[in-house]
Amino acid sequence: MTIPTNTVKSIEAQFSDFALANILPFPSLGKIPFFPENTWKKMGKENLLDPALFKGQNLEAYSCLAITRAGRALVYKGGNLGMALSWMIHHLVARYLLGDMDDGYKPQGQLSGAMANGGATVSFAVSEPETGAHPKYMAATATQSKTGYILNGEKTYITNGPIANAFVVIAVTGYDKEKKQFSAFLVPKETKGLTVLPQMEIGFFEPSPHNGICLKDCWVPGNALLGRKDHAHGMVLAFRKLEDAAMTGPVTGAMAFLLDAVGEMVNGAKLGDKDAKQLGGLVAMLETADLLSWNAALAVDDPTSPGHGAILLHFRDLVGQYLSALEALVEKMNLSLPDPFAVLIHDLKSSSRIGKNISLIQQEKLGRALLQKFHKS
Repeated sequence: MTIPTNTVKSIEAQFSDFALANILPFPSLGKIPFFPENTWKKMGKENLLDPALFKGQNLEAYSCLAITRAGRALVYKGGNLGMALSWMIHHLVARYLLGDMDDGYKPQGQLSGAMANGGATVSFAVSEPETGAHPKYMAATATQSKTGYILNGEKTYITNGPIANAFVVIAVTGYDKEKKQFSAFLVPKETKGLTVLPQMEIGFFEPSPHNGICLKDCWVPGNALLGRKDHAHGMVLAFRKLEDAAMTGPVTGAMAFLLDAVGEMVNGAKLGDKDAKQLGGLVAMLETADLLSWNAALAVDDPTSPGHGAILLHFRDLVGQYLSALEALVEKMNLSLPDPFAVLIHDLKSSSRIGKNISLIQQEKLGRALLQKFHKS
């Protein structure tokens, strides 16, 4: 397999330059309760929001790798996870969800051009209040009519929801025996019956905005259907796999930013052997995390690659170990690091807690799959 290393490095350089000029100078960005629209518009002006950015020779099959590394560069040189999250979701939705949209659906054509310059973005609405994205309990429905579909239900924890011009909504459209079947629909914000709820406070990844939407007798035409009817659950699973892999880029970027901050603070100080070993251990963990991140992205781009789930399990564990070791060294050396150091630590810890629960579920599935291998009927 040939890896487009030069192309990826070029992308990293482009996003590093933007972060240094437009994100790093604002260390309090991770504390503000509103989305910096001016920064978003600058990203659009510099062509960083164009979904076609990661298309082309030697990149078509490596788009997850390119997005992952670009996200890493944004955080490594900018020191903020929230902007990278919003940017990443913008690209993932555009490339992996809207790519299957019926070209005859007018809003799709209008959105495509606007998304390229930062004039529009589309959010993925899957999770529901109290039940999350568990397919057994999701209740939003789309009932087929003579002219289209009527949607009812509520969605929550929608990344970029407050700034979205449209939503890809997952809803129940049928049953296979007792198992729910889901479909996806592109629903513009101005659609009658759709109410955009106020911005939520999730407590981390600022300034990336989140909210929910309510759908009450919300009609959309038949060609608002995205992909095949009753087959959206596979789309949700594939998107989650893609999102998990791509997010390792911004996370490793945050780890690298933090390590550079510590290195700069202790530069010139006389380190004992034990302190030097602890610092070296952090370097080794970061390099390992980068290796896992790179391969997690490649495992998405190349379906024949094995071990995607195992890579992410080890990655999450490693991030937790890294944070514990970093904080121990900072405390031991009595270092006082300015913003956005504390914000990044908080964001990584918060996301790590969520990731830990996911990892436990995945570990159980792996264990049961092993037992099933030896089960004799």
